[in-house]
Amino acid sequence: MSTKLQIRLALIALVGACVTLAPDFSFATVYGVKDSKGVFVPKVSVTIGKKEIVINKVDPREKFKSFALILNRKNPALIRNISSVNIEWIASDNRPTKPVPFAGPTYDPSKLKLEEPVTRSIGMKLVDKGARNLFAGKQFSDLFTMYLDQQSLVPKEGSAEPDSAVKMGAGRDISINVDKTSITFNENNIKKGEIVNIDNRSGLDQIIGVEIPEKDLLYTQIVRKPEQTKVPREIWDKFKVTADSGIFVVLIPDPDPAKLAALNGKQVVIKMYQGDKVRETIKVPIKTSGVASEPARSSVVEEQDLKPAMKPAGLSGAQTNEAQPVNKAQSPGAIPSREALKSGGQIGVGIWILQIFNLVTLVGLALYGAFYLLPRVQVLEARISKNEMFLHGAREAIRDELDKTKEEILRECGVEILPGRSEEE
Repeated sequence: MSTKLQIRLALIALVGACVTLAPDFSFATVYGVKDSKGVFVPKVSVTIGKKEIVINKVDPREKFKSFALILNRKNPALIRNISSVNIEWIASDNRPTKPVPFAGPTYDPSKLKLEEPVTRSIGMKLVDKGARNLFAGKQFSDLFTMYLDQQSLVPKEGSAEPDSAVKMGAGRDISINVDKTSITFNENNIKKGEIVNIDNRSGLDQIIGVEIPEKDLLYTQIVRKPEQTKVPREIWDKFKVTADSGIFVVLIPDPDPAKLAALNGKQVVIKMYQGDKVRETIKVPIKTSGVASEPARSSVVEEQDLKPAMKPAGLSGAQTNEAQPVNKAQSPGAIPSREALKSGGQIGVGIWILQIFNLVTLVGLALYGAFYLLPRVQVLEARISKNEMFLHGAREAIRDELDKTKEEILRECGVEILPGRSEEE
């Protein structure tokens, strides 16, 4: 046997030993699908670290025609910083390949979705290259949702996430999660309102009802996640929320002080049904603070301004004449205030003109960027995408060549491939 062949055999043995002795993370969460009989079929295992997430196939030989990762829309930090996340595909010899950007050619920013076939690779590693620690202290459902061949992957009951709601029976049962225990409307959110997120993470479809004090609110709406479709108002009292999805309730108060005062103490009531009976009720109280007192304060100021101009009843003419010089002495003080108001109005007009000028300038810059800079950026992105696709094809070709070399070496040594093991091993 030649020295070159001996070296190759030694390298293959070393790689096999590394694969065999690779640590088995017992704390990984197993995700899978349910077949037509409701039996859980494991597909992948997920391990989350501070700076990386490892997703491995349960059966390395299985080929995924379509594997998708969708970002959680409730995690704006991850959405904004997704450009700092890289993907390292794990080859059959358990070695990661060269990192590629998550937000690459196969990522759809409008749907926050990455979709690719996973056939030869046995898994993937998501690596956070930024300094924000996007994965630290998070559950996988707080970051991503996985789909395999258009079917949602759910965690196995024995390895469910620790914060999953368990309130009845065994396993994850049939409860929901509400992200708010109370709602407070004040000067900071009276215009934009508040949103209550209701998530069904039980793995089962749920029938719920939502009661909202609509008469005292300016705008209310219930929207399904992640489809972003509205729930018809006529079924708000009882409708279905599918497994591993949710809804969010939009509440915008009326700025009218009377309606705000009436809104204080009202509740958003969420009912969970089991058949025709209400199994559980969650109440989210509504409070108002620092808003209704402003009109009353302004009326008090107006009354104080009007008091000096009123004549006291029961005074004689002489006393009235004596009081008039005091009013005349106070009247000059009112003239500057009117002049100040006029000058303030002129300043306000000048500010508006300046804002309009700034807006026109910004529109001009935007048009310049759209007509001159955007085509160049698009050409650059197209070139980068082609280079990435070329590199991906080159990697696949190198893997095929390595597989053929392994087979030739094994044939020369007279080693047969054991049944039940892939040709790659």
